[in-house]
Amino acid sequence: MRRLLSVIIAVALIGLGISVYSYLHNQYVVTGTFCNLNETVNCDLVNRSAYAKFFGIPVAGLGFIGYLFLLAGALVKWRAPADRFASWFLIATSAAGFLFSLYLTGVEAFVLRAWCVLCITSQILITLSLLASLWLLKFPSTEPPKASPDPATL
Repeated sequence: MRRLLSVIIAVALIGLGISVYSYLHNQYVVTGTFCNLNETVNCDLVNRSAYAKFFGIPVAGLGFIGYLFLLAGALVKWRAPADRFASWFLIATSAAGFLFSLYLTGVEAFVLRAWCVLCITSQILITLSLLASLWLLKFPSTEPPKASPDPATL
């Protein structure tokens, strides 16, 4: 279980980094020239399009908030492995991110006809998070219970 939680924590941290960079890129603070390979693979085109905002909120900002929730849920589950609510929270957070990323993938594929390397990476990360969260719920713990210390030996 700890390995899966480590994966979710790593996903959340990497996702936070991608979200921050994407937000800064969207706000023209940094350039994304490393992922502008051609007209089809072009972060500028995707991240600065009309679809880079959802109800006026930058998509990268929504991603940042989503990854923060994911990180918080994973840390709660780490501290309280038996907490089923934390498991469901991780699934809900990951599923929401996954569904939103499917929407964004559709926009990239069918509307913009361009792909963003950072967006694709984020989509892969949130998919990994959803799979790990589902696995955690199905198989709550593969670790043997920790023995409590014998008071006589203390």
